[in-house]
Amino acid sequence: MESFCEEKGVNLENIFLDKFQEESPDMYEKINDFKKVIRIAEVLENRYSISFLLDLFFGFENSLINVDAVMHEVKFLEGTESESHTKEQSEFKRPPLKGLWHKHYMDGSISGLIQNVNNALKNYSIPYFEQKIIDAQKSGEEQYMTAEDIPHIVNDLVTSNLQRRREEQKTTGEWLIYAIHENTKYYLCLAKHGDGDDAIRKRINSSCILEFPFLKEILPVQVENT
Repeated sequence: MESFCEEKGVNLENIFLDKFQEESPDMYEKINDFKKVIRIAEVLENRYSISFLLDLFFGFENSLINVDAVMHEVKFLEGTESESHTKEQSEFKRPPLKGLWHKHYMDGSISGLIQNVNNALKNYSIPYFEQKIIDAQKSGEEQYMTAEDIPHIVNDLVTSNLQRRREEQKTTGEWLIYAIHENTKYYLCLAKHGDGDDAIRKRINSSCILEFPFLKEILPVQVENT
């Protein structure tokens, strides 16, 4: 019986929702309504963890994430959206997350916007400003920036540069973390760059491994500090 449970995994979603239904019916209804709105079961069936669901739900409830942006990237990974808004998914190469994959999603935060503007500036500079310099050099005359140039510079620095990154699928953001098992994706949790790999692994250990036992074969063994 034990080996059967390990093979099938534990349905933590049912356990958690039953607990919510007993202790907080209002929250239970909210989570169920949320699931219906984002159609997560239709998109992923049973291939998402309770951590992934609650990360989405509480992130939405607290206005911390753009759920549509997350689900767009999920659908892209699932092949039902033709374009991604962020850079290409990639595999973690180092322990403790080696063997798992992550895809960026745009969280819509000010810090995320600043990071992308900064990255775009490094890659593209400010084309409008550079063109003004080239024009001045060609004319052989000394030219100055005017107040009329400022809106063009700002537009180039923010709007146009961000559009260039989107077109090249280089936009960065926070992570949605998933595993691939038998050519199928399983969605584990959301995370921020600053969370730290050890903290993310701890979250996965605490619940996802119970739901998806194959993770024990994918993830590197952790040695406990003594």
